[in-house]
Amino acid sequence: MLVSDPRKVGVEEEFHLIDRKTRRLTTRAPELLARLPDDVYVDELQQCVVEVNSGVYADLDGLRSDLERHRTVLIDAAEGLGIGVAAAGSMPLALPAEMHVTGTQRYRRMLADYQMLAREQLICGTQVHVDLPDRDEAVQVAHRVAPHMPVLLALSASSPFRSDGADTGYASARTLLWLRWPSTGPAAPVSSAAEYSALIDDLVASGVISDPGMAYFDVRPSVKLPTLELRVCDSCPRLDTVILVAALFRALVEREVEGLRAGTKGVEVVPTLTRAALWRAARSGLEGDLVDVRFPQARPASDLVGDFVNSLRPQLEQTGDWDTVVELSAEASAHGSSAARQRHALARRGRLTDVVDLLLAETAGRTEHLPEVEAPPAPPQTGPTSIGARRTRRYWSARLWDRGDTADMTWTESTELDEKKLIEWRRDLHAHPELSFEERRTTGIVRNHLVGLGLEPVMLPGGTGLWCDLGPETGECVALRADLDALPVAETTGLPFESTVPGVSHACGHDAHTTMLMGAASVLVRHPPATRVRLIFQPAEETTPGGSVDTIAAGALDGVAKIFALHCDPHLEVGKLATRTGPITSSNDSVTVRLWSAGGHTARPHLTGDLIHAAAVLVTGLASVLDRRVDARTATVLTWGKVAAGQVANSVPESGELVGTLRSASRETWALLEPLVTDAICHLLAPYNVRYELSYRQGVPPVVNDPDCTADLREAIESVVGFDHLGEAHQSSGGEDFAWYLEKVPGAMARLGVWDGTGTPQELHQPGFNLDERAMVHGVRTLVALTRLEDESE
Repeated sequence: MLVSDPRKVGVEEEFHLIDRKTRRLTTRAPELLARLPDDVYVDELQQCVVEVNSGVYADLDGLRSDLERHRTVLIDAAEGLGIGVAAAGSMPLALPAEMHVTGTQRYRRMLADYQMLAREQLICGTQVHVDLPDRDEAVQVAHRVAPHMPVLLALSASSPFRSDGADTGYASARTLLWLRWPSTGPAAPVSSAAEYSALIDDLVASGVISDPGMAYFDVRPSVKLPTLELRVCDSCPRLDTVILVAALFRALVEREVEGLRAGTKGVEVVPTLTRAALWRAARSGLEGDLVDVRFPQARPASDLVGDFVNSLRPQLEQTGDWDTVVELSAEASAHGSSAARQRHALARRGRLTDVVDLLLAETAGRTEHLPEVEAPPAPPQTGPTSIGARRTRRYWSARLWDRGDTADMTWTESTELDEKKLIEWRRDLHAHPELSFEERRTTGIVRNHLVGLGLEPVMLPGGTGLWCDLGPETGECVALRADLDALPVAETTGLPFESTVPGVSHACGHDAHTTMLMGAASVLVRHPPATRVRLIFQPAEETTPGGSVDTIAAGALDGVAKIFALHCDPHLEVGKLATRTGPITSSNDSVTVRLWSAGGHTARPHLTGDLIHAAAVLVTGLASVLDRRVDARTATVLTWGKVAAGQVANSVPESGELVGTLRSASRETWALLEPLVTDAICHLLAPYNVRYELSYRQGVPPVVNDPDCTADLREAIESVVGFDHLGEAHQSSGGEDFAWYLEKVPGAMARLGVWDGTGTPQELHQPGFNLDERAMVHGVRTLVALTRLEDESE
């Protein structure tokens, strides 16, 4: 029989904000919230999250309509800003260094108090509120419902991946992150509202939490509302899951209120077992066993969910929800947890962006159909598995991984091109280095080689650098880039083919880069790729802002879908390559400050501007300002390389100069540095009678590797040197003008090991830099492999 006045229920949903282009988390919540009504849409701890508060409803249909409407409004507003909205416990693509805590007083205090916990809180949850105005009942019912929380968590589990894309092995990794906070647990260990209030007051007084809202129990009396609040669930992409959890929680609360009032005992479980059962639910989701706390024993999740639903049938029938819950719980078993669906999306093509797209689609109420791919059978493996092994979408047109294969792609057996030819080219280029925008001889050598292969190179307008296409006209063009120029560094290697140009040398390995792309051209002409390939031989990488700017302006990226590059790394042994998703280099700006003031005798500095003192304030003060104004995780570093002023001890100089570099690992921070530096210098020098001139030269942004392109690059590398020789690159503090290409199209860069493994590795840009020429074969093979990736889904 239906009850006339069922308990009302409401929901709080937290949503991740996603950059539509990169599929990474974006910190644009303040901008989005400015377009939304503030009574429903509110900020959260992190600026990449928005919370949405529903109305309260006695019927599930009204609740569903409310949630659908609010999701639609949020998604539409976000779309106008190029932002996607995803409901999930966690997202697989994020750059933690670019995340920011919301600037309210409460959240800033949380950041100050909890540090890492606040910074790493890149998670979202679903909270369900059920009417229970009697606070004493709410406290006692919280204890009675706590043992059943693992089932609700399993239904909602949607956070299998860390922010760097690594699979945690858990269905709800969010739960593990959440449990790190000091005020979590199944329910407060008290039995009355007075005891609960006293406990919260004690926690606040202890300084462990700053306000009652930070009592993060799995179930708690709401801080502001006359409700019992469920807090254990991940954010749910499918609205059906939210409705199912809300219906079950309301029925559970109703049953336990009835039992409390009737004087019957609930399920008595020690908190340790409840916490263990919750861990198991976070680990398994709906795909493994859960803990039946009544016995206790492990049971299949589907059986435990079925029993839980059936145990609430009387209450669900009273609210008219029985048929709905039976249908939704059957669908949940059929669809599996969101965590399982996300893993399935990744397994199809190996793309984390597919996972993000799935969550965006499900959050919007759409079904994301990703192509099923039948992969060729692979031999069984034990131990760690490679990217290539997991990415079932792809296969190789040429069997590059088979070291014993003497077919198409075997280099050393080829009469047309072998390692000796590569070495010959490289040593000729090395002996005749040319500075930026002066690479005419080098350009001529490359051009003659390409023409000799039957290709038609396009010269860049300045007369140095060129590009050419090969392969069929297709919709997707893959670009491979090499740089031509040398450095104004006098070589001291003593090699037989040492630089013949005084004061100029290939101390950064660009001679090898050029050689490898020439070699790739030879292979691709003999064995044409299935898609269009563009070879870009770029001048002037060593300049600021870089020759890539001119290359792009000349049209070298027109029609290009993605671009790749390799760079020599003297800290990696030959036979190894390394890459990473996200930033792999840093930005590189130059800062020059010229100072003038009245000079004078050092005995009377008060009559002068005391220019050296002012310069010293600038040297130490600007770095301190940046330390306080810029997130330390962005690795933003100002280093002064030149400080010049004065000639003698007893004379205050009239002029001076400071020259330094400013680097950052964050693309977003890099864009903000110039106005910050300009403002800081003005304020630092304001107390002194010193005039100044600031010359701020913005260099290159960080090279930010695209996730999909990095996955392609990893797979290509694995096919050449094997899984065990593919490393995770550290982010360099050096700059690279390859970044400008990635401002236009997605792409990725990898580091090529060129150290012979003996002695101390020589740094790049040093007079004694040399490389092991055996590395060039691996470089050529990797470049060719990037053109051999075929997508069965397209």
